[in-house]
Amino acid sequence: MSQTIYAPVKDSITSDIISSANLKYKQGDYLGSLTEYTEAIHIDPTNALAFCCRGVAYYRLGDEENAKIDYNRSIELDPTLAVAYYRRGFLRYVAKEYVMAIADYNKSIELNPDFALAYSNRGYVYRDLYGEQEAAIDWRFAAKLFKEQGNIKKYQSTMKVLNKIIDTGSWGSGML
Repeated sequence: MSQTIYAPVKDSITSDIISSANLKYKQGDYLGSLTEYTEAIHIDPTNALAFCCRGVAYYRLGDEENAKIDYNRSIELDPTLAVAYYRRGFLRYVAKEYVMAIADYNKSIELNPDFALAYSNRGYVYRDLYGEQEAAIDWRFAAKLFKEQGNIKKYQSTMKVLNKIIDTGSWGSGML
């Protein structure tokens, strides 16, 4: 019975701390956000989102190893958290672990088929592995999703990349 009374309070406190940390992160205070995400984790060590967010703060502070540890922990706690796979996929891409990055982006997309950023980033991995033709398939779909979701800035930047491929003639089949 006491768990029912205290669980919402813990969730509320954790949620408030994560919101505050997110604000600090958006303001560029990565160390401050890291401190608050860590506080949220101390209050609720099963909060997958807090681990995932702290992983991003670690990454911004140049600590890729701890970022990866937090993404892994986030996935252990909640294997349905698409953003955790997306974030880990990015780290793997940066480390040139392309096959593993693709696996993470695939899982992220499987969990959230409308995750435009996952398609876009997977496109970059495909570009590095297979060339622009393979990448253009994901970038085209990402652009469509960005437009549908009202993210005009990302839509325009993705279209710019696609148009560059067309303009340079590297898109051989013309099926873009």
